[in-house]
Amino acid sequence: MKIEKLHYFESVARNKNFTKAAKECHIAQPAISHHIQNLEEELETDLFIRNSRNVSLTPQGEIFYKEVVKILKAYDDAVLKTKFSSMYSKGKLTIGMYGFSSLNILDSAVSTLKSKYPNVDIVFDRCHNAYYVDYLLSGKYDVILAYVSSTLELPDNIDSKLVRSCQFGIMIPKNHTLATKDSITMDDIVDAKEDVYVLDTYISYMKKNTNIAHTRIKSEDDMELLLITGSINKSIIFTTRHEADEFHNSSMIFREVSGNVISANQGIYYLKNHNNWVLTQLLNYL
Repeated sequence: MKIEKLHYFESVARNKNFTKAAKECHIAQPAISHHIQNLEEELETDLFIRNSRNVSLTPQGEIFYKEVVKILKAYDDAVLKTKFSSMYSKGKLTIGMYGFSSLNILDSAVSTLKSKYPNVDIVFDRCHNAYYVDYLLSGKYDVILAYVSSTLELPDNIDSKLVRSCQFGIMIPKNHTLATKDSITMDDIVDAKEDVYVLDTYISYMKKNTNIAHTRIKSEDDMELLLITGSINKSIIFTTRHEADEFHNSSMIFREVSGNVISANQGIYYLKNHNNWVLTQLLNYL
């Protein structure tokens, strides 16, 4: 018994009409009638009660119909699983990084993904434009890894996922007067004379919510560049401990800042209606 016969039978039983079933199955009505007749001969029982307009199932047809629905569902599931298993053996995910120098935020998820799908190609690249949403819309990147800002207005088809939240601290030269303090406050930073470096994502917040002179606040669009520029100029750098641990500079030291300090919300942006199965798996692991 061929699977096509079961599809024809299910369509006739559901539509209660040979003409409708023939159109749905894209075959001629005489052909579908012939297949149903052959099926009944094979089963040695009538499956339908026929009249001039519609058809209905016999008691034997009702029993057969319930089992056929299960068989067709199992068949469709098997086909999908087979296709997906072949698809999952290959794939690519392009991740754009904006503002990051450390990738440890994705280490666990990417490691899990690669261990399960070793043939998947994951590519990292730098974003050098604050309008990184455009990169997603154009298809340049599947994911943007960035500092997630609640003030950023996103198009309806862009979604974000917070992965890690922590407070900003500061990196300062080891010989800075603040380096010897047990507790550093925002007032201490305000009273210092050095320039203050912060990611451009947070420059508006710093100017509106702190008393640091605007002329002292400098910004960069990349954390690695921020750390390098700030350390060369022996300045005060707002960063996270995760980023500081990745930045190896023996002349600088990381210090926590007490009080009401801005939080660093780190996460990803992606298209809501994407069709990249690798991205779907990554989101599951985050």
